Amino acid sequence: MSWLSDNYEKVTLGAAVTALVALGYISFKNKGDQANAFILPNPKQNNEVSVDSLPDIESSKVSMYMEHRINQADLDGRKVDLFTGIILFSKRDDPKNPVDLLKSDPVHAGIPNTWWMEHDLDPGYANAPDRDPDRDGFVNREEFEAETDPNDEKDYPEPVSKLKALSVDTDQVHLKPREVSGEGRQTLFDLQSKSSRGYNKTPEPVGVGDVITFKRPLMQKRFKFADLDRRRNANGVIDIIWVIEDLQPNKKGTQYRFDKRGDLDGHPGRTLGIMDSKAKLVLEALDEGDKPFEIDENTYFSLPYDEGAARKPYLLKSIDLNKMTIIVEYQDKEGNKLEHVMPFLKKK
Repeated sequence: MSWLSDNYEKVTLGAAVTALVALGYISFKNKGDQANAFILPNPKQNNEVSVDSLPDIESSKVSMYMEHRINQADLDGRKVDLFTGIILFSKRDDPKNPVDLLKSDPVHAGIPNTWWMEHDLDPGYANAPDRDPDRDGFVNREEFEAETDPNDEKDYPEPVSKLKALSVDTDQVHLKPREVSGEGRQTLFDLQSKSSRGYNKTPEPVGVGDVITFKRPLMQKRFKFADLDRRRNANGVIDIIWVIEDLQPNKKGTQYRFDKRGDLDGHPGRTLGIMDSKAKLVLEALDEGDKPFEIDENTYFSLPYDEGAARKPYLLKSIDLNKMTIIVEYQDKEGNKLEHVMPFLKKK
């Protein structure tokens, strides 16, 4: 074996001893420095208690608990918007000179400028009076005239003003008496509906005061034989007049006078009968423009139309076939009776 192999442990041991001696020397050499390293200088007491900007901080803290209000300025009776000021407009042909609505002439004839300001509406459009901001079917001018809120769809003018007539259907009924006995006190009646070309007749004589009961459903118990009367005709002959009372709800109590030819009293020689008219209407507002409805003459109804409505304040008072007009009667807020007249076109 080599010398290195035999003396390896000795060499290693010798190297370790040499290293330890060297380390001890270094430690001994730096002992003073190590002692000085753990000696801290005595701290100096800080007697300064003031803090920069302390008054400002205290003032801010107090301000946080205070109530702050910004008082809106007032100019000519108007509250000034603190961010944009007073709204001004300008004329198209004079854009450099602003127009103060409160002091200028009405932008749209008939509507004060203050009305636009009160309802926060822009009068700067040429068609501003014809605009409908709440989309209830009534334009600004109509809302102004009715003193309603143009921004509230539930506050609108009288709806009957937007009621239009589309058409009228009329059925004419002829009632012809046939005397049996007692100078007409026992009478048979024949009935004909001109439009439906329906026929009907009583199976047995009807007495004064009795309801006229026909064989078929057509107006089977609509009329009452109310009374008999007399009339001298153009030839000096006394004619019997049959007084017939209508029992239909919308015409209840209406009386018609027929002679033996079936002509209405006062219209001799004319084939006039009992007229039943029905109008087709539509409300061009409140989203009802595509919902036409039919109403019989002398019938109450609601607007918007609801067949089952508990309150029906509008009356289709009359349908004039000669003047081609329909009259609807209603009451205003003060209880005054008013009429709304609508023209209509006959069906071709």
